[in-house]
Amino acid sequence: MEISGLFFLIYRMMPFMLVAFLVISSLFSGELSGFLLLVGIMLSSLITIGISHMPFVKEVWKGDENSDVMKKMAECSLITMNDTVLSYLPLSTHTFSFIFGYFIYVIVTNKLVVKNALLIAMVTILVFIDIAYNFNSCAGQYVIIPLIIGVFSGMIWAVILGKKNQMIPQEDGASKCSVTKGMYRCKIKRTGQIVS
Repeated sequence: MEISGLFFLIYRMMPFMLVAFLVISSLFSGELSGFLLLVGIMLSSLITIGISHMPFVKEVWKGDENSDVMKKMAECSLITMNDTVLSYLPLSTHTFSFIFGYFIYVIVTNKLVVKNALLIAMVTILVFIDIAYNFNSCAGQYVIIPLIIGVFSGMIWAVILGKKNQMIPQEDGASKCSVTKGMYRCKIKRTGQIVS
């Protein structure tokens, strides 16, 4: 495999890896916020999939199995069911934009913009790279549909969850760790009480 093929594979797997990272990191910290984020992404993906099967979108992709449009769609869609494309719209754009909308809402409402500027920048870059790729190689102007669905459903999901269940990216200054004879000892402050 060439290096460009490896980078392309990593890029196509990035939505799965990003969501898995968020779920696992929240589970390690004893919270369900990452799992709730996954549930939101799955539910709003159903909206994107449903819209992708509407006639005004599906007609664009109809054609002979050997046509250039169908080959392009097969290359752009990682998920198929019964040899049929699951979504005619890019779900990667939907996933990245959902995460973007979710974190923008959470970060802005909790007044953590300055502390999370790097997170905002990185997610924004991911969204723009994905939009550029899908616009040029896959969905054309239809890439705007999963983008809008993802951003707005991410914000709406953050509102539905409320502050208590949101994944809030912030530094925990109360947590302290030390190393003694190769053994890590940590004191973590959760909800005002020290857990060791």
